[in-house]
Amino acid sequence: MQKNRIRIEKCRVIFFDLEFYVPENSRSELGFCYNPWDKGCKFLGGSFLVANPEKDFHISKSEISRKTQSLWLWGHDSERELLERIYLILKTAHDKVRDAHGGTVSPVLCGIGITSSDIPILFELFKRFQILTNQEAFKFQNSFRVVDLSQLAISTFNNPNNFLYPKTKSHILNKYMPGTKFETGKTVWQLYESKSYEEIQQRVVSEIFSTHRCYELIKADLEVFKCLELRNKKLEKSKAKTVIGIVDC
Repeated sequence: MQKNRIRIEKCRVIFFDLEFYVPENSRSELGFCYNPWDKGCKFLGGSFLVANPEKDFHISKSEISRKTQSLWLWGHDSERELLERIYLILKTAHDKVRDAHGGTVSPVLCGIGITSSDIPILFELFKRFQILTNQEAFKFQNSFRVVDLSQLAISTFNNPNNFLYPKTKSHILNKYMPGTKFETGKTVWQLYESKSYEEIQQRVVSEIFSTHRCYELIKADLEVFKCLELRNKKLEKSKAKTVIGIVDC
């Protein structure tokens, strides 16, 4: 095997979405309220789809749901036990990809807005609950790669000025899945307080499907852009040959 050859069948894209609970005294009207170091807050868990790029794209919604693994606080004895299970999911995918490529290729974490929320939170929790030391958490986090659709989707929107800004989940869904809408994570607080656990679970699995679908549609758009770029290059090359032919005459 060539050192840097990517074995697609051994790669993994980990689609995931996490949920949190924030007590009333820590809530604010604006901004992200959850803090992994606030002991009053609770990490509720989330859903994970560890996708094989060869087998787990362009499949049905029911198939995506079947392959999605959900882990929740109400199914575990503690936040620490829950986080240990999540760590195992990430570590298993991590080792499979890295071992298959001699450490030169990483598994990909994918979601919407995860670079500023879910990823840093998860690794802070690994440290807080002593699942990993600070050094181990830093090393582990940096052995993944990230495809954040809120950033990737920038190129598929009109950007009239020099200020490129990540797109929100609602922007992306409105463009690629019209009619699909999710309430903010703050609605989960009320659902958790009323013990509506099934609603939380269904919501998050639906978000995994939407993220997976938007990934496919954004990739399709990027392929169209590349085709247009190639067509333009061929056109420019043809024009250049025509001009040279005229000059030679």
